[in-house]
Amino acid sequence: MSQGREKHQSGGDRSRSRQRDDEDSALTKALTVYRFALRTNPVLVKGLTSGIISALGNFSAQIVSPQGANGKIAWRSIFAFGAFNAVVTGPMTHYLYKFIETAVPRQVKYASLYRVAIDRLMFAPPYLLVFFFAVALMEGMSVSAALQRVRAVYWTALKMNWKVWTVAQYVNFSYVPSHYRVLFANFISFLWNIYLAYRR
Repeated sequence: MSQGREKHQSGGDRSRSRQRDDEDSALTKALTVYRFALRTNPVLVKGLTSGIISALGNFSAQIVSPQGANGKIAWRSIFAFGAFNAVVTGPMTHYLYKFIETAVPRQVKYASLYRVAIDRLMFAPPYLLVFFFAVALMEGMSVSAALQRVRAVYWTALKMNWKVWTVAQYVNFSYVPSHYRVLFANFISFLWNIYLAYRR
């Protein structure tokens, strides 16, 4: 009886071990494909991943927010988020990170802090301004209505951006390999875009 239980447990352990190995293998294959795509089409890949993740963030925000309680999904807003991030954010951050790495080499003392300062103080404020304005226009707002939205949400969103992204970008510049930095930022962006969609 005891031996039967031990065999059953041993079989269960082997099954779970194989499942973990399969999951690890799938993740490894996905990362291998991603790295290959980065070498061949880095800007395109980063743009697509940025667009898809931001669109998913907007969709999630509409599901969980009171604005989405009536059951109607604003697909135009999802498209606007996805398109802006695919065309602007993904490619722009690709070149931004390359510029920052060149401007502040790793061997410079406190390099990560300088890199974060460039990203947070030089990039974030104008980027967020353009983001809110452009997305509002893409959602069908007039220029005056888009400017009104910017005035209503910009400062609050920028302060939250500094709180959330300062720590995230320090981790990104300090510990994440350069070819994965946009991908890492995209995963943080999933939660960030939920916040932006809710604030819009």
